[in-house]
Amino acid sequence: MAKKRTSIYDIAQRLGVSVSSVSRALSDHPSISAALKERIRQVAEELHYTPSSVAVNLKTGRRNTIGVVVPGINRSFFSSAIEGIEDKAYKQGYDVLIYQSKDSAEREERIVHSLAGKVDGVIASVAADTTDHSYYNDLAASGVPVVLFDRTAAGVDAGTVIVDDYQGAVLAVKHLLRQGFTRIYHCAGPQHVNVWGNRMKGYLDTMQGAGIPIAKEYIFEGLNTSEEEGRRFAKEVLASGTLPEAVFFAGDFAALGAMLKFQKAGIRIPEEISVVGLANEPFCQLLATPLSSVDQFSYKMGYMAGKMMFDRLRGEPQVGIVIAPELIIRKSSLKNTK
Repeated sequence: MAKKRTSIYDIAQRLGVSVSSVSRALSDHPSISAALKERIRQVAEELHYTPSSVAVNLKTGRRNTIGVVVPGINRSFFSSAIEGIEDKAYKQGYDVLIYQSKDSAEREERIVHSLAGKVDGVIASVAADTTDHSYYNDLAASGVPVVLFDRTAAGVDAGTVIVDDYQGAVLAVKHLLRQGFTRIYHCAGPQHVNVWGNRMKGYLDTMQGAGIPIAKEYIFEGLNTSEEEGRRFAKEVLASGTLPEAVFFAGDFAALGAMLKFQKAGIRIPEEISVVGLANEPFCQLLATPLSSVDQFSYKMGYMAGKMMFDRLRGEPQVGIVIAPELIIRKSSLKNTK
């Protein structure tokens, strides 16, 4: 049987004073003498009294809760980032409420508006469908700090934690160039989203820096970086009659969809097409042809986003943090092993 929690009634009964006197003494009210305050505090310590979180929150205005908004939890990247956020929040004595926008701007706006008054802060990765992020500024203006991670948005009053997506693309394309490839395609995501825009820029700059002309067919901009969009990319490539030597995919799921489509069509990877993805999803190393990919360090990104949130709640200024990526080379991109 659980031991009964000590309450202010127990303290009042021990000292023979009113409950209201105990309550005022514990909140350091000036109407209670210093001597009585000290006696009450001593008894509270003897009885191992701790105030309830509800009472503390009512007093401080804090809810000890952080809202987290992500496009989806069915991706390892976001579930790992959430784990990082939760681990940091737990250490601070905070709970986490998790919401999925499912990449819908309408759904994301509804979620963000609903969080006002519910949470002390919001950590989010914006929906791919969103172009107007003003509701995050509305939240920040109401006194609820906002931290954006991975997918951020220009003009939003928020701290940010991102991986260097531009450098991630540079690492991937330079690796393919070192393999001797020049006909390198890019399967991209929507360019209004910062992560995919930065990856495209890294691809373009690296190709141009190597003096390689980029034909129109080299670039495919998908609706997202899902497995379905990867299959659609592969279908278009197969229909064109000209195969790339290599492909840099803006996301691992798109790479997976394309690889499966190519392999079904009898195209060998990496012998006929070399492939590099981005995210380093857990499935990359489990494929029949393990997928080379750029690691985003998702847990670290989430943990640092959580740390930034608690820094903000302590009144520290918001900042922008950029994490260095790392290319993990596996069989899918190693046509030439020299």
